[in-house]
Amino acid sequence: MTTILITLPFFAVIACGFFATRRKIINSEGRSGLNLFVYYFALPVLIFSLMAQADIRSEFQWIFVAAYLLVGLVLFTASLLVATLFFKIDYDLRVVFASACIYGNTGYLGLPFVVIAFGQAASVPVVICTTVDLAVMLPLASILLDFNKASSGISFAQVCRKFINSIVKNPLLVAVALGVLFSVSGLEMPQVADRFFVLLGAAAAPCALFALGSSLDEERAGFLQGEILTISFIKLVIHPMLIFFAMFHLFSVSDIWARSAVIAAAMPVAVTVYVLAQQYKTYIGRTSASILISTIISVATLAFVLNYIT
Repeated sequence: MTTILITLPFFAVIACGFFATRRKIINSEGRSGLNLFVYYFALPVLIFSLMAQADIRSEFQWIFVAAYLLVGLVLFTASLLVATLFFKIDYDLRVVFASACIYGNTGYLGLPFVVIAFGQAASVPVVICTTVDLAVMLPLASILLDFNKASSGISFAQVCRKFINSIVKNPLLVAVALGVLFSVSGLEMPQVADRFFVLLGAAAAPCALFALGSSLDEERAGFLQGEILTISFIKLVIHPMLIFFAMFHLFSVSDIWARSAVIAAAMPVAVTVYVLAQQYKTYIGRTSASILISTIISVATLAFVLNYIT
């Protein structure tokens, strides 16, 4: 299967969501409902099924987690420095800028993409990448933003409680945890349950991609500001390059896991970063634009990355 045959169908579904919203076939309420369905039902079921069926005991690689996390932390710090030196923006803006540079759309786009490109064996490392982003990188950004608001009465205990709640109440992280527990338990999946997971999980990829495209209709780039192009360059070029070096040369991770991590790192800016920006009422417009621009550019960059590593 050629690279173009793998990448185009994904972006065709995204385009369907975009034009459905543009033509007012689906409105904001419909988009919200679709996102809730994907986030709370289809995607958690798919993630649980993939993790439950994987042989976690023999497949799991701590060195993979270390490599992915190290690159994320280094790039997050470097992006903060870039935002400080070149754009001279405020503290809160720098944190969201850095989050956009390292937080890719691994759940909605990356997971179905690698399964089609490399097979189901590639799903586990991408789920782990998603878990690291959700459990470490996103809370890190929230903590940095919350500490900056300490003067408005937010205590250290409140920050800790918020961090714990963000982990415990996240349906994707709960799905990962339950899937891992089921895998290591050695239990056999009941046939009825397996069919349910297959049926509902199959809706995750097309619905997630459609919802992603629908959300892009609201993004307004205005013009290609230097910050937006810088975020896109770091996310689509620098991030996968660093992951490639770490996985293949610095840590020597197994081939399929390393390739899956590179693809995960090459994903465009995640819509979750926009949610973060809205939550803290900072950098909203430029975050929105970076999602749109990076998604458009990723049509070409993802095809290049996939062709390079296969």
